[in-house]
Amino acid sequence: MTDFLRKLAAFLQEHSEGVQVVRQLSSEDTIEPPDEEGGFSQAMLASEPGRKEFGVFEVPRSDEPTQFTHFIDGIQHSQLLYYQLTLYGVMPVVYGYVAAMVLERRNRELHPVPALTEAHEALYLPLKAFDASLFERAGIAVHDSLEERELGVTSFQTMLVRAGATVARVRDQLERKLALRWINQQERDSGDWLLVDGSIADLMSALERRRLVNVVGVSKSHRTTYLELNWMLKVLNMPAGYRSSVFRPVRAGQSEVYSWYLRLRWQQGASPTYGLVRVETPVLTSPDDTREWADKISAWLLQETRPVSLPDPRYDRLLYPFRMCEQHLRSRAPSEAMLRAALERVGDTRGVNRSATSGV
Repeated sequence: MTDFLRKLAAFLQEHSEGVQVVRQLSSEDTIEPPDEEGGFSQAMLASEPGRKEFGVFEVPRSDEPTQFTHFIDGIQHSQLLYYQLTLYGVMPVVYGYVAAMVLERRNRELHPVPALTEAHEALYLPLKAFDASLFERAGIAVHDSLEERELGVTSFQTMLVRAGATVARVRDQLERKLALRWINQQERDSGDWLLVDGSIADLMSALERRRLVNVVGVSKSHRTTYLELNWMLKVLNMPAGYRSSVFRPVRAGQSEVYSWYLRLRWQQGASPTYGLVRVETPVLTSPDDTREWADKISAWLLQETRPVSLPDPRYDRLLYPFRMCEQHLRSRAPSEAMLRAALERVGDTRGVNRSATSGV
């Protein structure tokens, strides 16, 4: 059992009024990870020498081995732990675990970087409905998952979704922190390259000064539409080993990255997004290099498809080093048995039938 779970069990034993521990979850209480992307965005076509219109192109074959030396990914777990009767009604308290790490490739083998591996446990709850000082005195980390104006007017299930989304944001922040640490540790002439699972737009915005860094992001989700219909139809019909033209996604009036679609693999009868990823790189200082770098990075990524990430259901888009990151992190995460053991230390309370309290 982790130190956090021991503190939490002792905390609930001491502050049990109004608390109902959840030992049996229903399907309604399952917290699904929120969508990584969604909605519509604008994009500007980037300049590629010799190409004036949007198209799809075969990635040139290259004998150069992949130059990616480091890989960053993270995991998250959210679970309804107990609910509490407060002055605002019954409020869910969610346990959240987030972890992220960087793997380094040395001699064709992947090794964890201890200084770039972190994990955090916390409670996620509508904090304004509770006495936050009690958690602080007990040494229990908490994150606010609901705005004060939403207290009393938000359904229980919606509060669970908000808590899950907050866990996802904390995971994103942890991954960005580790990526920034990796960037800041690089020497000026370092030949190392970092591959990030997901978008790097926020990471580029967080850099203290704009500069070209050896960082590439790979997004597996395609819920955000960046391209107009005719362009996207070309993307969805690309064969394996092809990439789209380079474009610049525009968010809030800014464009922090170059991006393009790449088909990693394909099989007959698959869905149109099978094996499809969206690549992001920092904005190049010289637009004349756009085509060269897009082809070069795409060729590296195609090499990263071996070995295949089976039996993961996302194997068509999940690169093997990212799967190794996730497996390593899950092996160190608190198990369901640990959570159950912590809850067993808490007495069987029926606190929701008591009078409302604004305490814990």
